[in-house]
Amino acid sequence: MLDPKVFKAYDVRGLHGSELDEEGAYAIGRAYVQHFEPRSIAVGRDMRIAAPTMAAAVIEGAADGGADVLDLGMVGTEMVYHAVGSLGLDGGICVTASHNPKEYTGMKIVRGGALPVGGESGLFDVRDRALDPGVDQPEPSARGSVKPYDVWPAFVDKVLSFVDVSAIRPLRVVVDAANGMAGAMLPPVLERLPVEAVTCHFEPDGTFPNHEPNPLLPENREFIVAKTLAEGADLGVAYDGDADRCFFVDDTGEFVPGDFATA
Repeated sequence: MLDPKVFKAYDVRGLHGSELDEEGAYAIGRAYVQHFEPRSIAVGRDMRIAAPTMAAAVIEGAADGGADVLDLGMVGTEMVYHAVGSLGLDGGICVTASHNPKEYTGMKIVRGGALPVGGESGLFDVRDRALDPGVDQPEPSARGSVKPYDVWPAFVDKVLSFVDVSAIRPLRVVVDAANGMAGAMLPPVLERLPVEAVTCHFEPDGTFPNHEPNPLLPENREFIVAKTLAEGADLGVAYDGDADRCFFVDDTGEFVPGDFATA
């Protein structure tokens, strides 16, 4: 199943089974390789229920298309980007539906240099090839290889390289991982920071038993606001599903707009 409407301006996103399934994921993986002709790519996935089989299908499609694939396993989206950039790969795919409800699956796709692939930069070309795989598709000379790769140690070191850990004053911080990838990504970083972290919903669970992993919606922010106040914390942090975005609450429980945080 591969509904053309799952190809959005910036990513691939749709209902698993009815709009996008493993067969469609295979077609996208193969079409991506046919269009961009990468020699080597990284593929990772989030904690959603269908993510393991969807990622396996993407990997098979990419390898059958002739690319060598590094299988990163269950990682945050940023970790795929880091692998592509730091290892000098030709591209990468993270199988994730980001902040969407549990019924969704999808992909975030980059090319060399971890540059995003969107509608104007090749994603719709990938769509056209995936939907009509028989058109202008020469068979690769050989199937690509598939190898597991552990990106975690290098990623954690890279994250910590952005700050002077010795300059961080002790803070009490509430963190809501929303049962998404932040629950796996943050512990090895937090253990090296001088902060007292009150960790909430850190168990990766694609059924999202506590609330949807979309902190932009007010109903999903109620928890982090209340918990930050109850804990008397210096700040609260709420992550989305694939942990490539987080949102802040100050010590009074006020939501900090994204442009303020960026400034």
